[in-house]
Parts: sequence; C-alpha cells; structure tokens
Amino acid sequence: MPLPSATPIAVRDLATGELSTQPPDASTLDVPLDFPLTGAIFTVADGFRANYIAAGGKRVSGSVTPRPLWWRGKGETCLIARSGGARRLRRYRLCWVIPDETPAVLGAASQGTKVTALLRMASDSAE
Repeated sequence: MPLPSATPIAVRDLATGELSTQPPDASTLDVPLDFPLTGAIFTVADGFRANYIAAGGKRVSGSVTPRPLWWRGKGETCLIARSGGARRLRRYRLCWVIPDETPAVLGAASQGTKVTALLRMASDSAE
C-alpha cells in the first residue's frame, strides 16, 4: 500500500447515494458477507466490538480491526465510520471508494443516479 497523503478520498454512501470526501485516516471496516446492502446499522463499541443485524435477521456480534480509508483500494466497498473517533460507540455506513479513473460516475452522481445501479457497480468491481 502507498503511504497516506492528506488528500481527501471520494466515497459514495450506498444507502443514500450521497457523494462526499473523507479524510484518509477515516476508520473503515471490511463488509461482512451476511451484511445487508440496505437499511442496516453497523456499530462498533470501544474500537473493536461490532454489532449488526445480518441479512437473515440474526443479531451478529464479533471483534473487528478498523483500518484507515487510505488503506482501501479504489473501487472497494467497505464500511466507513459515520461518527467521530472520540465516542465509545461509532456507527459505520456502507460506502464505495470512488476510483480516480471514473469521472463519469462522479458526473452521474450529481445527476441523481439510483442507488441500486451504484450497488451493482460496487459489487461488480469487487468480483
């Protein structure tokens, strides 16, 4: 992995479709295989204890290892911390790291592209 820079990283919130930039040191997590693509809340307490409701409706708890956003690959889907690091309980949201070479995606975002299309794109790029 290259060393981090101070340049913000473009991401797409896959629940809302919102395009934003995040600091390279924003906390991220891998997406569990059973994590629902929509309507799910992922929380982490004390920096490592995760809780979420799986796609099948079962409550899941486990240990996680947060990584900085700069560590993620362009085009990768991951969970990004929504709340600040000073809190004991942090919420994470499902996001897609926008590849540098996809200006059409960034332009389409401002035109109101549907979230389902972005979910398909994100899952296709992960394969």
